[in-house]
Amino acid sequence: MEQVEEFFTKLLLADDWPARWLCGEWTSFHGWLYITSDIAIWLAYFVIPAIIIFFTQKRHNLPFLPVFWLFGAFIILCGSTHLIDALMFWWPGYRLSALLRLLTALVSLATSFVLIRDLPKLIAVKPKDELKTYQLEKQLIQYEKEILELKTLLNSKKE
Repeated sequence: MEQVEEFFTKLLLADDWPARWLCGEWTSFHGWLYITSDIAIWLAYFVIPAIIIFFTQKRHNLPFLPVFWLFGAFIILCGSTHLIDALMFWWPGYRLSALLRLLTALVSLATSFVLIRDLPKLIAVKPKDELKTYQLEKQLIQYEKEILELKTLLNSKKE
């Protein structure tokens, strides 16, 4: 329990380890390749959830919405581990890295569990039927507008 308490009290302290540049013999090319790759992965891992959020906001009555949120959290946490790895070259925040990895593991397991649990329901969804329903609802709304216009026109002719 003492180690857990120490872990959290020193969570953002990095003076127990050297920066990654000082560990081993990094060439400038190898170090920057590692850093730029991790930052590119982090950037992609933050853009993908933004697209998922945009999609879920535009698509109403989306089934399995919690799965989308879990995927978003999973992807953001995965990206965060890459960002912290890039920062390790200057700031060796291994405790924060470990915490991010634990959170990533927990959300990954939760996402896996929900996908396994919901897989039969996901397979049973009939996208073509849903698309037909959407098109029929859209057509119905158009017909209702036309009927309303005709009623208005008939009422104006009676007067």
